[in-house]
Amino acid sequence: MPSIRVTGMPGSMGLTLDQVAAFPGASFGASIPEAIGNSAAPYWFGSIKPTWGVGAAGELTSSGEQPGELDYTAHFASTEETVDIRIRVTNRSRTPWAQSLAFNCFSPIGVPDVRDHECLRHWVGVRGKPTLLRSLPRRFGPRPAIQLYPIEGGPGWRDIPFVRNFACSPDDVALEPWMAVVAPDGQRLVAAASKPGLFLFQNREYSCIHCGPSFGALQPGETGWGLTRLYLVKQPLADWYARMKREMADIQAAP
Repeated sequence: MPSIRVTGMPGSMGLTLDQVAAFPGASFGASIPEAIGNSAAPYWFGSIKPTWGVGAAGELTSSGEQPGELDYTAHFASTEETVDIRIRVTNRSRTPWAQSLAFNCFSPIGVPDVRDHECLRHWVGVRGKPTLLRSLPRRFGPRPAIQLYPIEGGPGWRDIPFVRNFACSPDDVALEPWMAVVAPDGQRLVAAASKPGLFLFQNREYSCIHCGPSFGALQPGETGWGLTRLYLVKQPLADWYARMKREMADIQAAP
């Protein structure tokens, strides 16, 4: 089978994914990244106009910059079931970043077999167990359709400025660094997993999922790497979960 086709939108952080074996004829959307940089003041979609190109290994790339603040390159490598997105970001400012991130958006809104505005088929991980997202506590903020969660073993939501600004994270809830949407047939799913993960974001309005990777603390001139792997597979949740845990344990964020 051919690899998933990733097509960048010229001058935009947006892209499409098609030729997906598990979802014939479907086209998925993404914004990579939708925001990037200092967790306290990232640059959002539209503020940077990236250039799409081809990397040294023949992979699709997207490179952007905010002069005097940051530059980044995202590298895309796909198989028939996955898309690996490795992002390199460099702090070009004069200010240390205590925390940095990419806000990577994956959207199945155009795919009736997957989209789930009611949040009936969204799954996350809680201490080694796949768990329905709707079974977890919610905190309703100014935008009641969205919810953000910190990652197990990482900073709490109040300690992530990007997350804190949304004011919609429940206390005492931390999750594994992945989120999945299972198709109604129970035999297929899409998911996003990141390493190292910093937070999860879910938006019922657009049925999009985000698993934000962290680049860590970056001093001026310092570079960090983060990875997001997208899964688009024909596999039941339990089997995929065991596979994903093995694969994400072995993969490295930097090439």
